[in-house]
Amino acid sequence: MEVKTTDWMVMGMIHAYKIIQKASKKSDGCSLNDVDYSYLTELQRRDIEKPSLLSDEFPYFFEESNTSAHDNVHLGMMNVFTMLGKHKENGEDLDKMNVPFLVESLTEELENGDLVKSYDDIFVSIEKMADGIQEFR
Repeated sequence: MEVKTTDWMVMGMIHAYKIIQKASKKSDGCSLNDVDYSYLTELQRRDIEKPSLLSDEFPYFFEESNTSAHDNVHLGMMNVFTMLGKHKENGEDLDKMNVPFLVESLTEELENGDLVKSYDDIFVSIEKMADGIQEFR
């Protein structure tokens, strides 16, 4: 299955929202308003193989062609975390964020809508594998 570069970026955005939702549900008393979104943005930037291709300002994009699925997923996550940080700075209550609605809206933007159906295979199985590595240590 061929996946468009923009679809990888959108999947990164969906992944960021799902991570945020999962983290907020896992811990009682956890507030999305307490998250350091600039730190999360920087983590994604550091994981991009060619960060020199990134624009300097939000919304982030690659100034030269970059077809790496890896880089585009992190680009999507960077944009979400930056946007959430801006909402936090504006005093918005991020705990009221409707993540299922946001994910559904982003899904409609995918050229290959079936890609979301593969989310568990693409992202969750990798997460489980990483958890297994941590347990092994």
